[in-house]
Amino acid sequence: MNVPEVLVFSTRIDRVLALSAVSVLTILGLGELIARLDDPTPLFFWLPTLWGGAALILAGGFLVKGNLRLAKTLVILGCAVGWTPSVWTLVMPVLLITLVIRTVRTRPKEPLLNLP
Repeated sequence: MNVPEVLVFSTRIDRVLALSAVSVLTILGLGELIARLDDPTPLFFWLPTLWGGAALILAGGFLVKGNLRLAKTLVILGCAVGWTPSVWTLVMPVLLITLVIRTVRTRPKEPLLNLP
């Protein structure tokens, strides 16, 4: 029996939300990197949380296929990790909460017929 390829972001709106979140987290990480070149100590917090959150969302949403539970877990963890350093933007919390809600509501699509 073949395992169906199930992606967390199966609709266009989900993919747009995910790529928007990943893009903003990556840009915020680059901004922090440029702004803190003179004192790199805070980067030990900013870069792993911003880029780590983006990487987890990408991995869970676009790379993991067939294991919906793992994919959902990675996306939710990515949103939680990216939440902390980006909460001050006021837009990112809304985007990340929306992404979590849509991720939790994702259901695997059942095939209509399994004919040999």
